[in-house]
Amino acid sequence: MTTMLLVLGGIAIVASVIWLVGHERRAKEKKVQRAFVGREPLTPEAFYDRYFLGLGIEPEVIFGIRKILEEHLDADMSRLHAEDDFSKNLSFFWDFDSMADVDVVLAIEEYFQIKITNTEAEKTHTVSELMRLVSGKVGRG
Repeated sequence: MTTMLLVLGGIAIVASVIWLVGHERRAKEKKVQRAFVGREPLTPEAFYDRYFLGLGIEPEVIFGIRKILEEHLDADMSRLHAEDDFSKNLSFFWDFDSMADVDVVLAIEEYFQIKITNTEAEKTHTVSELMRLVSGKVGRG
């Protein structure tokens, strides 16, 4: 009987965790939808052409950063704009994972084999600023 209660208790805990994770995921998806409402999805190439063509930033930098953002923020970034701001309209990402900003910076550093200082990271608010920062560092390497 005790074993049965332990098993049932374990099942209840697992079910609660699954529900909570699903609830958090749905809440995050709603916030992503609100942040990008009315925007058309862009392929990585169209994103580059619209916001960064002619600025001297290599397409590989843009493609790499967008891919990293998608992976580490666990969201579709096809409707991202260059002026989106991590401290404003995209700040909700940190509500779901308080370490996501650190993870993103570390992933960018590893992917591009560069170093981003804490001061540089703190001063980088928009997607465009991030692209320019990384591009400048990759160009020096």
